[in-house]
Amino acid sequence: MRLLRDDVLEPASARLGTRFWIFPQPPFIPGYEQPDRVWLSIPRDEIGEGPSDPTMYVVDPLMDKQPYSFNQLPPFGGARRAPPTPGPDRHFDNLLPDSRGFLGVHAYACVHFVLDIWQSYLGRPIRWFFGQTFPRLEIVAFVNWDNAQAGYGFLELGCSDVGGIRRPYALNFDAIAHEVGHIILLSETGIPTAPSRGDDFFPFSEAFSDVVSLISFLHFDSAIDRLLRRTRGNLLLYNELNRFAETSPETQIRLATNFRRVSETTRNVHDRALPFIGAIFDTIVELYHRELVARDCADIRLVDIDVRDLEQDDFDRFRQMTADAFQVKPMIFRLALTAARDAVGQAVAAALRTLDPNTLRLDQAANAVIAAAHGPAAGLLESNFAWREIISRR
Repeated sequence: MRLLRDDVLEPASARLGTRFWIFPQPPFIPGYEQPDRVWLSIPRDEIGEGPSDPTMYVVDPLMDKQPYSFNQLPPFGGARRAPPTPGPDRHFDNLLPDSRGFLGVHAYACVHFVLDIWQSYLGRPIRWFFGQTFPRLEIVAFVNWDNAQAGYGFLELGCSDVGGIRRPYALNFDAIAHEVGHIILLSETGIPTAPSRGDDFFPFSEAFSDVVSLISFLHFDSAIDRLLRRTRGNLLLYNELNRFAETSPETQIRLATNFRRVSETTRNVHDRALPFIGAIFDTIVELYHRELVARDCADIRLVDIDVRDLEQDDFDRFRQMTADAFQVKPMIFRLALTAARDAVGQAVAAALRTLDPNTLRLDQAANAVIAAAHGPAAGLLESNFAWREIISRR
């Protein structure tokens, strides 16, 4: 898979894939009004109108439909809008982003984009957990409903309605990636046979899905560029990054930047997921800064200091050194962040097949991720999961 901006020449290897537009964040977010052109790994001759392919297809109901439920599953049998078609070159970057047909094309591209990333981390194709019943995932481009959901054979996208403005979730990469995360988890671990809301499977499912969204978001070149520019390359200074996260449009970063420990959470599954998400994000950031230290782009003392205990003077000094280095060596910062992203993403992905959905506990999931990690990532994951009270300190 290759991600390309408009001003980048097409490499020969990318001609085997198909071009689409994706908004890394919804287009109403300042700074993200223009989508990124991406290359998906699926060849053009395997994609039909809709779009559709051997693993998934898009439907756009002509009239309002009820959301799917346990009593109502795909395939959708009602009247549909005319399916979008590719351009003369059989790529799908020909549609205008404000057209109705673009909703389904964008949702389809987001699903494939996330699958490309996590299949690369897993080292194998992802087989749908519902595959014996439905060979293909049905993507419903628009439902008049304030929610998005993934279920047995489907991904269904509604819309938010804030201030009287309807904003389709089909243009929200974060929402789509999160729902695809649920599908990936169930496809890799299997379905729990007797789930209970008090079990750890549900908080882990929310945590994993948010991690899928975060790490997938960091595969957009434009997202990395904006994040590093906004922070001047310094992601390790938690107080500064937390203030950045509160006001930034990067949804995934806002969610992951938290100080929550297990003892501080409620019974809500989303709240119980926050310490796990935070530990993953902490590790990505610390790996990133270790690489900067190794390349003389950050203060070496950052490797041995718990930055949560730093005084403001230390914050300011470390921040200035990193900002000065970022101005001179921006590519080093990009490489450091992508390396940290991939080290953690591969560990999280590799841990999935070792988890039993019927007996899963958050500490077991954390230890599985630690065991799957390599190099300094393992030690940092252990330390961060312990600080979050997910595992015991050793």
